[in-house]
Amino acid sequence: MTFKSPDDAVFRKKYNYFKSLLANNNQALALINDLENIVLEHKPFDYDDVLRQCEQLVKTVYEIVEDVNAVSRGKFEDLFVAAERIGVSVLREFTHRKRIEKTTWTHPLASLSHENKSQVGNKAANLAEISNRANLPTPRGFSITAFACHHFFKASGLYELIREEMKGLDVKDGESLENTCSRIQKMVMDAPLPDGVHNAIQKELKTLTDEFGDHIRMAVRSSATGEDSQHASFAGQHSSVLNVLPRDILRAYKEVVASTFNPRAVFYRRKKGYRDLDVLMSVLCLMMIDARASGCLYTIDPSDPMNDDIFINANWGLGVSVVDGSVPTDYWQISKESRRVVIQDIPVKIEMHVMRGEYGLTKVPVPPEKQKEPCLSAEELKRLVEYGIKLENHFGEPLDVEWAVDQAGEMFVLQARPLQRVKQSGKADCQHENIDDHAHEMLMSAGMTASPGSAWGPAYILEEENGLSDVPQGSVLVTRQTSPDYVAAMSRICGIITDVGSVTGHMASVAREFGIPALVGTGIGTATLKPGEIITLDASRRHVFRGKVESVLNKRPPVNLMKDSPVFKLVRQVLKKIIPLHLIDPNSDNFSPRGCLTLHDIVRFAHEMAMREMFMIGEDVKEDQGQYMSIMLNTSLPLNIYVLDLGGGIRGRAGGASVTHDDIVSIPFNALLKGMSHRDVRWTGHRPVIPNAGPGISESDDQAAPEHPGVPHYAIISDEYVNFSLKLGYNFVTIDAFCSNRVNDNYIKLSFKGGAADIGRRKRRAGLVEGVLRKLGFKVEAKVDMLFAEMKKYDLHRTQEKLDIIGRLLGSVRFLDVVLTDDGQLAWYVDEFLRGNYAFKGN
Repeated sequence: MTFKSPDDAVFRKKYNYFKSLLANNNQALALINDLENIVLEHKPFDYDDVLRQCEQLVKTVYEIVEDVNAVSRGKFEDLFVAAERIGVSVLREFTHRKRIEKTTWTHPLASLSHENKSQVGNKAANLAEISNRANLPTPRGFSITAFACHHFFKASGLYELIREEMKGLDVKDGESLENTCSRIQKMVMDAPLPDGVHNAIQKELKTLTDEFGDHIRMAVRSSATGEDSQHASFAGQHSSVLNVLPRDILRAYKEVVASTFNPRAVFYRRKKGYRDLDVLMSVLCLMMIDARASGCLYTIDPSDPMNDDIFINANWGLGVSVVDGSVPTDYWQISKESRRVVIQDIPVKIEMHVMRGEYGLTKVPVPPEKQKEPCLSAEELKRLVEYGIKLENHFGEPLDVEWAVDQAGEMFVLQARPLQRVKQSGKADCQHENIDDHAHEMLMSAGMTASPGSAWGPAYILEEENGLSDVPQGSVLVTRQTSPDYVAAMSRICGIITDVGSVTGHMASVAREFGIPALVGTGIGTATLKPGEIITLDASRRHVFRGKVESVLNKRPPVNLMKDSPVFKLVRQVLKKIIPLHLIDPNSDNFSPRGCLTLHDIVRFAHEMAMREMFMIGEDVKEDQGQYMSIMLNTSLPLNIYVLDLGGGIRGRAGGASVTHDDIVSIPFNALLKGMSHRDVRWTGHRPVIPNAGPGISESDDQAAPEHPGVPHYAIISDEYVNFSLKLGYNFVTIDAFCSNRVNDNYIKLSFKGGAADIGRRKRRAGLVEGVLRKLGFKVEAKVDMLFAEMKKYDLHRTQEKLDIIGRLLGSVRFLDVVLTDDGQLAWYVDEFLRGNYAFKGN
């Protein structure tokens, strides 16, 4: 852009600061808009990205404060205090670490209850509650507290090392995630345990060995803070070490602590809204049950809230094969009301896990005489159902229960967590009367609904030679068995089909949390489906069709995985110090640095003050250079417009107090004023009608944001240039344009930002402006209530035409916040404006 630049050094320096402020102002508003979009969109966000955006915003706001003070020669030094106060407060929120409750290093389960969950995690606290208050049998054991883990990390310097390793990690990059997690886990395993933690664990273990002997085996299980909660189950994401000899307990403890950084756990944590160091690992140490049979129980159908039947899965030996979905398992569906078996499925069971050897389990064949037999007798089944109902009543919510029956026939409860279940029946969603299954080629009809819903995409058959990192976006994962490892691919897949697995397994729990349809235990999925073929999965009705079947697909609202998570709550709290705009009226008493409560307020205040200072530029120059002073523009418009002429924009300026439209010779500004002054654009006394809402509304009903008589609007012009800043109602508009006979130099840039109205109204008005500009040929970037539009290299005449229409648009949309109550109205308003109905009058 070229224009007649004044030679005055003071002006040039001041104008450069002013241009810097305008650029920073646009950057700050874009950052604010992006941050606001985070809480409006129903999808996960990256915590580190939010932190980086906030850091950049604070930096940009500081630069704005420096710019406005440079423009004004230090008139607003109090603004530095406000920026420092708010900026530090924002960044301090991100560095604040959850306060760790100081406790002893260990607790025997006999001394705990549900109230101790912040100290020992939900898994340990719930198990203690079951034993000590619900009075059901559980294994003996103890808990190593979250405070012990905190002390371990702090004393060994692991916090700093982990934070450095995790900095900038993209969890979607599978290889980088694996490598980073491997390095952190090695650090944890190599770090020495503090003496206090070491001695406390040995003391608890000695209590057990003194009573039961040195031959006992231990189960060392994760019980992290946040695990097994209503918001996040963390099912299968952390590790458990089973069949541990007393001498190996410290090694097993560190291995479980290190599993905080399992790749799948890190991915899950980020997607569910937990910072990496929000989760501290408490560890539950239990005496192993030499199980004859084990399994899981759900106290309701997890996929259908209308079904209160109890679900039970079981296998011989230890329950690992049930939760990891590696083998077929016995399945019962039992009526809670009548206690009668509704469904029973007893497959051939050929493998089971047993305690054999040291440190870990051994997979062995099921004896031939047991392979076709149910794992539970009718009496044991009845007792297990009663346990489940008693626990559900005790905790007051549906539960996912793990259990075991030992060799002597005694039944133990091993774990109880809140049951993650769908909020709407996916089955009901899909049972449309117009679905004709015979009209489409059905590839298979089998299995059990682990997570309801429907999806379509190419089938991806997971083989050993092609890992999860190769799973393409939008595919349906088809695999032999379920696995909690699949969580790392859940951002790329739309559905899951497995040959074996159960509805009570870990993967099923996570699939329901992520809202991914899953069909398990089909027996034939990997053999029937072909790699890459397009299929439609109807997990609710247990069908798979060839191709895309529109009638089966149901649009479910997106799952907000982060809702109510620690990170979501933190970011929402921080944004209260960033987004709200309190400084609306420049003439109000609180329009001052002290009145700035948010970073948005500082941006608004600085912009307004910079405008005022630029348009009083004559105070900083000699009297005989009055040509650089701003001047009032007298027009028929109800707007106070101040003009600063950089050269050639006003005809024959002789130092008068004001000019008229006729005096303006700036080509782009003239075009804007022509449009704004169009005879059919009503600036006062009329509010637009609502489509199909009856007669028009009288002037007295007008509740739109008023044009305050004292609010100034600013235009910086030259013969071929304009920068025009307006406040229309509660909306802020800036038009920057160059218009000449040099086609390659011509451009129009427009920015629009909503103000104090509710978000729905702000988005709709911005949507109307966007719709018009797109049809005019502008390139538009829009987010929430903010947009940037640009048009380049149009000839002189066409650039003038576009500016004329923008002028008409400015006057036409200012009252629309009130009447735009429905997104469906936008198309009507766009079309009516382009037809020339600038007042939006009804027929």
